[in-house]
Amino acid sequence: MGLLSVDLLITLQILPWFFSSCLFLVLYDSVVLFKHIIMLLSCSKGSRGQWRRMVTSEGLRTVWRSFLLDAYKQVKLGGDAPNSKVVHVTHGHCRRQSFSEKGESECHLLDFATSNRPLVVNFGSAT
Repeated sequence: MGLLSVDLLITLQILPWFFSSCLFLVLYDSVVLFKHIIMLLSCSKGSRGQWRRMVTSEGLRTVWRSFLLDAYKQVKLGGDAPNSKVVHVTHGHCRRQSFSEKGESECHLLDFATSNRPLVVNFGSAT
């Protein structure tokens, strides 16, 4: 099976979800437009703001890209964990030193896993 047929298969799997999202955005825009018209007819002072549409070419491209990103992601529920490269930082070293001098070494995520305990990874800042 070639790369083109895999892309076609993924596209066919994404299309129903994409169209349902587009339908939701159209319904949302309709409700907001209806509310905006009601506010204009009632001469409300709150109706002077601009109406921002959800269904635009940029918005639909964003929705399509998000579905593609989700379809092509490498991590699947119940599948194997990725073995990404990470930097192991040891404590007590100055941050201004070079990479090799400050106690950091490049390794892989699953190097820290053991069978007798769960692997907990904290992605964030401690500042």
